[in-house]
Amino acid sequence: SHIYKRNHDITKTWKGKTEQLLRVDDHDFTMRPAFGGPAIPVGVDVQLESLDSISEVDMDFTMTLYLRHYWKDERLSFPSTTNKSMTFDGRLVKKIWVPDVFFVHSKRSFIHDTTTDNIMLRVFPDGHVLYSMRVTVTAMCNMDFSRFPLDSQTCSLELESYAYTDEDLMLYWKNGNESLKTDEKISLSQFLIQKFHTTSRLAFYSSTGWYNRLYINFTLRRHIFFFLLQTYFPATLMVMLSWVSFWIDRRAVPARVSLGITTVLTMSTIITGVNASMPRVSYIKAVDIYLWVSFVFVFLSVLEYAAVNYLTTVQERKERKLRER
Repeated sequence: SHIYKRNHDITKTWKGKTEQLLRVDDHDFTMRPAFGGPAIPVGVDVQLESLDSISEVDMDFTMTLYLRHYWKDERLSFPSTTNKSMTFDGRLVKKIWVPDVFFVHSKRSFIHDTTTDNIMLRVFPDGHVLYSMRVTVTAMCNMDFSRFPLDSQTCSLELESYAYTDEDLMLYWKNGNESLKTDEKISLSQFLIQKFHTTSRLAFYSSTGWYNRLYINFTLRRHIFFFLLQTYFPATLMVMLSWVSFWIDRRAVPARVSLGITTVLTMSTIITGVNASMPRVSYIKAVDIYLWVSFVFVFLSVLEYAAVNYLTTVQERKERKLRER
């Protein structure tokens, strides 16, 4: 019956292997394309998937991105009547030459491998190659907290070839400013992401030479409302609470002393809590000025009662002597 008629199995008609079609075994892919000739141009574009976290204590950030490279390797060209590309996974990457791009100033980075290595390789008949991978990287970001929490931070992720200088490999943004694409849903709890932009320049190493370096720059502005609720409002209320002792009778020693000590200890707790979540920088932050001024006001309210109590005792002693005379 025609219902049980088998379809033609095209896999049985394929005479050769994919590696033979790409002639992987015929060339030495330990050397770059056009070895000994001019620098090979390698275009880069990035699609940012998420900005995972910003750490003030460690001064770093973590992001997940799709990193794509574009170059031409004539050794991978193959005949094709339809001019269609062939797509492969990460297993072919280990057998051919790929750019040795790494992240400068990165602390940790890895390629996702669930459920398999998140690597894609697309080869076109004329030898053009698209190499894409999904990477999570944690990189250093030098932050300035002198205006904390009213600060804005600018961080950058830097890409560079590790072995090839600008004479062998020319790294560039493939589409200029359009090479960086971001998801509109990217957001952070403490920061407002203002802008992303790309730049590039040469980096010099005294021992090896000049290298092309690409930058992904982004600017973050901190949300102030959280610190208003957790730091500024409690500190202001503690200062106002310390003023209550001015209306308490000077003879009510337990009430005034307990109120003064309570406000002083509360201010110390607030200062300690703020500094615990910040790096140990050697300069004064804006929040430190506000908190320490508030602490001085609270401490002066305690000294005020001590001075009043002392002066009252001196005055009563003089009046007692006058009555005795």
